[in-house]
Amino acid sequence: MSEESLSGESLPGRANVLPIAVDAMGSDNGPEVIVEGAVQACKEFGAQSILVGPKEDLETILSKLGASDLALYVRNADQVIEMHESAAKSVRRKPNASVCVAYDMLVKKEVSAMLSAGNSGAMMVAGNLLCGLVPGIERPAIATLIPRPGDGKPNVILDSGANVSCSAENLIQFAVMGSIYYSSLFDVDFPKVGLLSNGTEASKGTDVIRAAAATLKTLELVNYIGFVEGRDATKDTADVIVCDGYTGNVLLKTAEGAVRLVYEQLMYEANRGIIRKLGLGLFRGVLKEVFVNKFDYSSYGGAPLLGLNKLAFVLHGSSDARAVKSAIKLAHSFATRGMTEKIIQELASLEDKLHGEEDVFSGSFSDSKKIY
Repeated sequence: MSEESLSGESLPGRANVLPIAVDAMGSDNGPEVIVEGAVQACKEFGAQSILVGPKEDLETILSKLGASDLALYVRNADQVIEMHESAAKSVRRKPNASVCVAYDMLVKKEVSAMLSAGNSGAMMVAGNLLCGLVPGIERPAIATLIPRPGDGKPNVILDSGANVSCSAENLIQFAVMGSIYYSSLFDVDFPKVGLLSNGTEASKGTDVIRAAAATLKTLELVNYIGFVEGRDATKDTADVIVCDGYTGNVLLKTAEGAVRLVYEQLMYEANRGIIRKLGLGLFRGVLKEVFVNKFDYSSYGGAPLLGLNKLAFVLHGSSDARAVKSAIKLAHSFATRGMTEKIIQELASLEDKLHGEEDVFSGSFSDSKKIY
């Protein structure tokens, strides 16, 4: 369907939720996988999406996929912010970039959420400029789920890619947002919050990390437990792990590489003999559960950009169709549950406390490079 079909009032929704705006441009794998993911989401659980990008190109892809008659829409955007471009400059110079158009639809309430696998710095800058931030928050942060062993709740790591460098004030705000997000998502009171460092001793870490720790110890808003290390990311040591976006992004991609290493080594060992191959075959279901459903990032979809007044999700740059489908499903779930509104309400109730800590919550918003 074309963009002429759209209006904030008449767009068909699911469970009273408007469609999701999907930035089809900027992905490492091109718009085809983004569109395919939206098609899968629509076919499998009825999620409606508005694909944002060059109208003719997207409609051609939909036609090739045999999806022209599905409840998928196209909104034209003839500009793209590339991965190598400066986020702040590009957002201002390219108002018709797909990410900006998607955010504009979100602000105008034509959609309930937006998601993008493109430049995460542009996601942050455009979100700040077009949507605005929750009062008391200076920078948004990407909050990514990372699984724990067993069937327990995953951990949340933030920031995982929006801010290359952070001040102590930024880390403190991330801790507050992460705590509220975890509580809202998993119905857990006072989740454990830790700062990622190179050791658990108080003397470890950088000056910025130690300054953030000194303040978090005094805040009753957060159940701060101290420093945690990289190996704690998948343990129950802390529910929420706070760090700058550079460190968080490296941690997540290292974890992805480690999972891939284990999987590929298992396949290598299995191919060294027929008995081993037969033995591994007996565990095919277990392997699928572990490596496809549990540890594959595409099963989790995207990560919310916390701190915005609206609901936006950042996807891995190399996301495949499955990851896009999962992200759309997650976005619909969050919108249905009013997740952003819950976080805003809780932060608003703490606004006096946040602004009362003037020495803690001060600083300025600046450009961010794409590292996701």
